[in-house]
Amino acid sequence: MSAPAAVAAPGAVEAALRWRDEATATPRDAMREAERLLGGAAPDGELRVLARHIAALAAVELGKAEQARKHAWLGLCTAQRGGWSKRAAQLQLTLAWIELERGDIGASWANLAAAEPHLPAEDRPRATCVRGLLHCQRGQHRDARLRLTSALVHLEGDRRWSANALLGRGLANLYTGRLAEAEEDLADAERLFTADGRGMRAAGCRHNRGCVAFRAGDLPRALRLFEEAVADGLDVTANPEALVDRGEALAAAGLTQQARAVMEQAAQRLAETGRRGRLAETRLALAGCALRDDDPAAAVEAASTAKRLFRGQKRPAWAALASAVVWQAKLRSGHATRYAVSAARRAANTCEEYGWRAAAAELRLEAGRTAQRAGLHSLARKLLGRCAQLRALEGVPPQLRALGWLAEALLAEQEGGLARLLRACRAGLKDVDGQAVGMAAFEMRVHALGLADELGEVAVRAALRIGDPQLVLRWTERSRASALHRRSLRPPSDPRLNAALVRLRGAVLDAQQTTDPQRAMDTIAELEEQVRHQALLVEGRTDPLRAPAGIEEISAELGDAVLLSLFAEGGTLFAVSIVDGELGLHALGPEAAAENQAVRLRHLLARQACGVASRAAPMFEHGIRLAASQLQAQLLAPVLPALGQGRGLVVVPTGRLHQLPWSVLPACSGKAVTVSPSVRCWLGGAARARKADRNGAKVWIAGPRLDHAEQEVVALQRSNGGRLLTGEEARTDQVLSALDGAQVAHLAAHGHFRDDQPLLSCLDLDDGPLYAHDLDGLRRSPTTVVLSACDVGKSAISKGDQLSGLTATLLERGTATVVASVVPVPDDRTVQVMLTFHEELDAGRPPSAALAKAQARHGETGFICIGYGGA
Repeated sequence: MSAPAAVAAPGAVEAALRWRDEATATPRDAMREAERLLGGAAPDGELRVLARHIAALAAVELGKAEQARKHAWLGLCTAQRGGWSKRAAQLQLTLAWIELERGDIGASWANLAAAEPHLPAEDRPRATCVRGLLHCQRGQHRDARLRLTSALVHLEGDRRWSANALLGRGLANLYTGRLAEAEEDLADAERLFTADGRGMRAAGCRHNRGCVAFRAGDLPRALRLFEEAVADGLDVTANPEALVDRGEALAAAGLTQQARAVMEQAAQRLAETGRRGRLAETRLALAGCALRDDDPAAAVEAASTAKRLFRGQKRPAWAALASAVVWQAKLRSGHATRYAVSAARRAANTCEEYGWRAAAAELRLEAGRTAQRAGLHSLARKLLGRCAQLRALEGVPPQLRALGWLAEALLAEQEGGLARLLRACRAGLKDVDGQAVGMAAFEMRVHALGLADELGEVAVRAALRIGDPQLVLRWTERSRASALHRRSLRPPSDPRLNAALVRLRGAVLDAQQTTDPQRAMDTIAELEEQVRHQALLVEGRTDPLRAPAGIEEISAELGDAVLLSLFAEGGTLFAVSIVDGELGLHALGPEAAAENQAVRLRHLLARQACGVASRAAPMFEHGIRLAASQLQAQLLAPVLPALGQGRGLVVVPTGRLHQLPWSVLPACSGKAVTVSPSVRCWLGGAARARKADRNGAKVWIAGPRLDHAEQEVVALQRSNGGRLLTGEEARTDQVLSALDGAQVAHLAAHGHFRDDQPLLSCLDLDDGPLYAHDLDGLRRSPTTVVLSACDVGKSAISKGDQLSGLTATLLERGTATVVASVVPVPDDRTVQVMLTFHEELDAGRPPSAALAKAQARHGETGFICIGYGGA
């Protein structure tokens, strides 16, 4: 015979019920009260059951799922033993919620089913809410929306559970592409959570609104909302799923290594907090990250693991999404059989049935391309046709519409419809451009415009087939270096970014005197990541994309000079030339041959600049002459006769040829050579140069620890006038102030190019490095900038000839001309070259001609004139 249950005083029970209802709003206080009750203040009865319930609710809110589960089970056992069926049912409803948080969907369903028959009437709408949330987790989004809408009708006045229902319905809307409805529900849930004093839940809603922005293609807004959520109290250690979402956004911004690190951190935290059921989503996100990083083998492994986990959790919708990623990765790794394409087609259909429209479209596009390459034209037509339907659907995000237009262009290419193909490419690029308008962060624009390059490639292939050089030039220009052509309408300055840059500069200076170099390097690496992250959060918009110029405008600006625009297609290097207004289209041979010779030439020049033994000098000279002559024969053949007449050259390189010191080629020696990222960039520089005040300010800056730097700028200032900044005056704030709006800026300082993080390329100043990020704050960059430092003329080159680095940042901020080196140049020769260059510039020569004369006089070839070199 069991002992009679202890009965608590009514006032104590009422107080405990109030604590239970407020536990999610003040979880730490509630946990302390529960511990007080369990420590002896509560007898072994109803009050003890309520104490366990309070502790369970507080623990789950604090992200301690295992602890919450333990308290709920102990409370349930006590309630069942004491015969408190109502309290037992309420605890089982809470257990259903806890198991849902842990990701154990089966256990959550079981507890909900056991609780529902015994729940009082006031708790049944809450059970309906949990049921709707479970449908959402299983990917049954239609059922989820119906259940949660029904629950909301009966939860009026119950702010806590109304907010939960709105949150769940918002997520169901998100997963089914109803983005406007998702934003509305999540914003309403955020307001209710805030009014109820549940700040962490409100912050979670703000984070989920970031997910909506991410799905809508608004990456800057997504990252800002993620950041705001953390600032508002979202604890990512207690809610590691938030790290996964942030990682996916970072991957979309091109920061795949950082994204992978964040996702691995999330996986570790999920395991530590007893939420292994949520590991499947993390593995799937890692698979997507591996796909973006062009690592299909890792993507297959991670997505296959996620698929097994989802199936074990009875979540068929998520398993379908994982299957789509598996097949996309397999197709990219070379699976090109009819079986593979057909299996991918079935996976895409299943994926779409569960509401994963974007994943289905991406898989159909990949499968359609694979089918085209394999000669499976009928299958390709069906796959691309389904994908192309996206372009006409309402409410589709711009990047998905652009994907639909790309599929339409590929279909037109297969069927031979040139006009249809070009129309599709134009429409797709318009959607991509619309997405890029809101991206003030330069690095984000560089990585977000990959689809523009793919659309451009399809159009260029079509233009090549008909052999029309004007059409080829128009389309290479349409997608080339497009991030540079969208200047921020206002400087994307941000106090947090500026503060992070100041801390980073200080850490670099401290590292020069540290006794613990490893710790100093770790600190610098951490601060660099902070800078990079803050740079992605800057707000602002960019100006509209300027239409490609017509041949008449280009020819008028060229005057007597000639233009050579290089591009690659299918491993072959091509060029469009303009000589005396006449266009030519030329095949120049293997792209790899030119790039290999360019790399070899740069290596030999760098070794020579560092000094070689006298007996080895003839060998280096011979190697340089041989590589230069071979490059000239391949690259300059279409314009050699014109260059032989002494004409200037405007060259638009591609790939690694952006780093080529062109004046080392025999036909370019002593000639005015301008190297520009694109024809549009060159013409834009020409317009800015004409508007500039030729009598504007000049500034001469010398950095520390560089032989001849101060001598160089003092001599230049003495000859040309202007402001001189050396020693302690050459500090970042003073230098940036002097640069803003100047006509000519000359910086003689140690330079460091960062291929891994090009916007952290820098020049050394007295108070530490001046980074490319710092230049982003200039309202108007100097018209002409001379970087008298080694290697800072180089840029990181990504898909679509997107350039990043110091020179690219200056051009984006409005500089017309940058003179910089792409190979090391000895300090003593640099001084003489620079003195002669400015003499010629003051004599009225345009920058490219002045540089040509200066380098020829002093036997130097390492500097190039980037952007606009003058008529």
